Amino acid sequence: MNEKYVSEFAIYIDDSGSPKPDPKDQYPFFAMGGVLIKRNDEQIIKQLVSEFKSRWSISQEQPLHGNEIRSRKKGFAWLGKISKPEQNRFLEDLTLTIISCPIIVHACVVSRQGYLNRYIEKYGEETWEMMKSAFSIVVERSAKYAGMNNGSLMVYFEAAGKNEDTLLKQYFHDLRAKGNLFDANRSDKYSPLSAEDLSNLLRGIDSKTKANAIMQIADLCLYPIVRSKENAENQAFLSLKNANLLVDCRLTQNQINTLGIKYYCFDNP
Repeated sequence: MNEKYVSEFAIYIDDSGSPKPDPKDQYPFFAMGGVLIKRNDEQIIKQLVSEFKSRWSISQEQPLHGNEIRSRKKGFAWLGKISKPEQNRFLEDLTLTIISCPIIVHACVVSRQGYLNRYIEKYGEETWEMMKSAFSIVVERSAKYAGMNNGSLMVYFEAAGKNEDTLLKQYFHDLRAKGNLFDANRSDKYSPLSAEDLSNLLRGIDSKTKANAIMQIADLCLYPIVRSKENAENQAFLSLKNANLLVDCRLTQNQINTLGIKYYCFDNP
């Protein structure tokens, strides 16, 4: 590893929605993203999550799964049975726990219809899954951020099954070996890193289960970013923004276009 990379960062990546470019899919977005952290902050985050679970008598083995919390189902069905003030106190405590974590939230959100409009007619069955595009974008931008801060980057993703896990590892190794494979005319304005740069910056990739505390925080942080396209005033998004935890909050206006959260295939080329 190049000696100039004195800091170690890690990006914990979750996903939202189906990555298949299927015109029949009604869910408007696909997203990949989560939290970018300094490796030596991992224990702080794990401790904050553990203390939150203890305060609410939640088993340490029970993942803080955002969908279950929002729907009051499965492991969080009990939330729907307590009083509204208690529910609000739980959500406020959860928000405070999240924004107390030393994290930077990063993501790529893809417009499903915009993706179909741009690529299906041109590439047909050869069209990439949205997962490949979103993964490549969020990893490269996270690598840029790490490099800008004299660091290298480790990538962790939530294990989903042998086929998907193998695909993500292949996307990662392709990034390191070949650089980003987007159309050069479209991507040039985003100052893509070279394969050599990515090979130096990207340390490796591995999977984590939902039992991992930092992966749970990644899950809880990705959904507000996805929702922000329809509702920029959603409370969870505003909490992250007001705490300066979005990567965009750490960048100059000029840097956001090349390093910030990416809203892909919406109305910009």
